[in-house]
Amino acid sequence: MLDAAQKAFCQLPEGSVRLLAPAGCGKTQSLLWRCLSLAERAGKEKPKFLLFTFTRGAADELRDRLRNDTQFKILYPLTSITTLNAWGFRRLKASRHNLKLLTSSKDRFFCVNNMLQPVWSKYDRIKQNLTDSRRRSRTSHALMDLIDYLKTLGFRHDLLDSPKKLKDQLEWLNENGMRRHLETLFQRLSDLELLSSTGNPLDDIWQHFISFWREACDQLYASSVITLEDQKYWSWLEIEGELGKGRYLSGAARFHHIFVDEFQDINALDLGLLRAIAAYNKSSLTIVGDDDQAIYEWRGATPEFILNPAKHIGDKYTTCILAKNYRSPRNIVEVSQKLIAHNKRRVKKEVEPSSAKDAQISVLQLPNLTASVDFVVRLVRDLLSGNEVKNVAIIGRKRSQIIPYQIVFASQNIPFYAAEDLHVLLSDAFNELKEILAIQARATETKVFGNDPVLNLLRLCDKVKRFPLSKLDREALQRHLQPLRPQTLLDAVKALSHYTGPLKQGNTGGRMSESFAEAIANLLKAKTVSEAIRSLSDDFEGLQKDYGKSIEDIFYADPPFIYLAEYAQRYGTDYASFYEDIEKAVSTLARLLPVDDEVSADDGWKLPLHLMTALRAKGKEFDAVVILDANEDVWPSKLAKTDEELEQERRLFYVAFTRARKHLFILLNEKLIDQAAQPSRYLAEMGLAIGRMRKI
Repeated sequence: MLDAAQKAFCQLPEGSVRLLAPAGCGKTQSLLWRCLSLAERAGKEKPKFLLFTFTRGAADELRDRLRNDTQFKILYPLTSITTLNAWGFRRLKASRHNLKLLTSSKDRFFCVNNMLQPVWSKYDRIKQNLTDSRRRSRTSHALMDLIDYLKTLGFRHDLLDSPKKLKDQLEWLNENGMRRHLETLFQRLSDLELLSSTGNPLDDIWQHFISFWREACDQLYASSVITLEDQKYWSWLEIEGELGKGRYLSGAARFHHIFVDEFQDINALDLGLLRAIAAYNKSSLTIVGDDDQAIYEWRGATPEFILNPAKHIGDKYTTCILAKNYRSPRNIVEVSQKLIAHNKRRVKKEVEPSSAKDAQISVLQLPNLTASVDFVVRLVRDLLSGNEVKNVAIIGRKRSQIIPYQIVFASQNIPFYAAEDLHVLLSDAFNELKEILAIQARATETKVFGNDPVLNLLRLCDKVKRFPLSKLDREALQRHLQPLRPQTLLDAVKALSHYTGPLKQGNTGGRMSESFAEAIANLLKAKTVSEAIRSLSDDFEGLQKDYGKSIEDIFYADPPFIYLAEYAQRYGTDYASFYEDIEKAVSTLARLLPVDDEVSADDGWKLPLHLMTALRAKGKEFDAVVILDANEDVWPSKLAKTDEELEQERRLFYVAFTRARKHLFILLNEKLIDQAAQPSRYLAEMGLAIGRMRKI
């Protein structure tokens, strides 16, 4: 049965419609009944429906519903359900000879260095990066990402033919809530040394990148080589070309009604393609989503599109709002509505719970991270020991918050599932961190087979600055050290401090050598595992957050030093136990990775314990949810400064909060990194009282 709001949506006449569907309000059912209503009203000539979902999983779920639910059997032959990427790829594959989709890092590297060589060889700054062996790999991946990034943000290489149009597009992004993407774009270009420190940045972008980008786009497509973003980008351009010639779809090829699910998550490229598809089919769009769950701004999405569809699509939209939550307990619905009401850039909704049952909501303050980890372990064991709770989710704001829990659950043989983008422990950089800690633990040992102080020192030097030593610097430093025959790493550091040869393009008076020696000496002075990790965070630039490096290694997107160092306090000086527990966690994560096409990541979802970030939690439900570190500077992130960014953070917490079916535990710490930590403002906004840790 449909409720009043769902019926109103289904009975609307044809036209442009915006359906705002808060979590748990029966969105899928409403969509299918709307299609059925339109089909029944059409008479003998049944209309065709095109439904776009955000993920393949959602598309599969809808297809299964149509196939197996007899109520909707009339719709099955009339409906195509797909994603924008899949739709675009099918279109391009039908029109291009031997289309090649670039998905692997190896293919993208080859594409830049070989296929695009005739293009970048004409642009000196890009050429210098790609012909430098130390920078070639990083530059190759960064360039391919930038080529796609501009497409994601709605740039058109065929229309961007003047600096003024570049300026207009940048201003459009800023006006539509995507200022952070402007900053990211400029930072990426700066990392590639394509922007000078003194010139006009717009002139630099135009001269040193946009011209290259326009040529590169044409070169790759002429070779039938595309990226994942190109599946949408070139489909958009091809359809625009057809529309420019006055050509439209008709007959069996035409779709009469187009629905777009999760519209709040689309980016500028998606928007352009959807507008073109609607025009090509002479169809209006029905956009479906929830502005309160717009949390994918990191991928170019903005709530602006769903908040103002008439402005961005062009038609006048009729709005329907689903207002009854059929999934969540009463208090979860009511408290979450108090929270999200503090956002100003949203459509006001009056969501009511269908259930009269309440979830257990506990807000618990613990002394520090160590106490939180121990509490969560006991809590998980207790929850999963009975029959009431079938699954538990541990949700953090950032990847780094999850690291200690991966280690402790693995060390105690508690199986868990973590999505692949949380596998920081499997990264090359984390492996290097482990090697550095092993070197530190052997700092006072004398030179024996397998423990060479000179080689150990050189490994440490590679991480002191952002990039490793050059081949020439390494050889020169090695020539200085070897005749001195240092017996321990401490001896080698002392010898480094007196080195006056070449180092990082300058070493006047040995000052660069002294700075290297000081950083390494600080690491070697560390008495505990925790102190050593903090030293790496403070003094080793090569392991710090770095967007350019994060393209190839997920570690650099959010280095886990803060949480790892605090967690490591429990080990004291016991490096061996710390290393062993890390290895157990690595082994556990490695077992979760698919080994062939027949092993699906879905297998991991059968496990009762899940570790994830709030971004990964969207669309999922769990009997019990634990939200970690509900403190200021975490929820919301300390990086959020503007009103738009702070509202996005609140939406993230809203999504995490509404995942719970039976139990919700919100944990906060009295101290983080040995500093007093304040409760998240969200707790007061929801009217939740803070309790103390209870025994389990």
